[in-house]
Amino acid sequence: MTRPALLDNITHRHLRLHTGRSAALGDARNSALALPAEFRLLQAHYPIVFQLVDGDGGFQPIALFGLEDGQNLFLTDQGWDATAVPMAVQRDPFLIGRAPDDTLQLHIDLDSPRIVRPDEGEVGTALFMPHGGFSEYLDHMVKLMESLHAHAQQLPAFTGALKQHQLLEPMVLDLETRSGEHSRLTGLFTINEERLAALPGVALEDLARQGYLLPCYMQIASLAQLPVLAERAARR
Repeated sequence: MTRPALLDNITHRHLRLHTGRSAALGDARNSALALPAEFRLLQAHYPIVFQLVDGDGGFQPIALFGLEDGQNLFLTDQGWDATAVPMAVQRDPFLIGRAPDDTLQLHIDLDSPRIVRPDEGEVGTALFMPHGGFSEYLDHMVKLMESLHAHAQQLPAFTGALKQHQLLEPMVLDLETRSGEHSRLTGLFTINEERLAALPGVALEDLARQGYLLPCYMQIASLAQLPVLAERAARR
């Protein structure tokens, strides 16, 4: 559950956040939304796949961090073991809301484990300066949330183009642990590379013009991280 509240420099003037990465801070998750604009950076670390969105028959791309529910193989005692972290993870505990006039507003989840409790003292990162202005950290988060929102608005058009050209196909991951146990990860989809390459020139040109062709190949390239992820799981 979340308890979103409109962020302001009076009510939340003393609010501070834990900005590290750990399971206790909510990072024990096996995937997160990955936006096409991030694919180039993310594909060097994570497999990027697609999953069905409940209820509307659409798809969304996700970066895989683990092979089981609640498993994040990139969490270590030192934090997050990758130089690129999806914006959907970075944004915690902030959310985008809308004012009555439909303008965007920055909200914060007051039930997030990242909120520093009063009994913890002056630990964590401040959101506001003593005079009420944004801290450097909050300035960064506002820009990140604006970028995240803008790119998320473009996501349906990207996945719609993939569906239009019938580029998505189901994939199944058969896994084996070091002890010989077998498991299967289903419900995931990937772009069919051969089908993509066989598209007519006009279709490829259209995908390129819309900025979709590069993310397609970045997603395909990211599948090289699947055995790397499996090896991380085996080491655990």
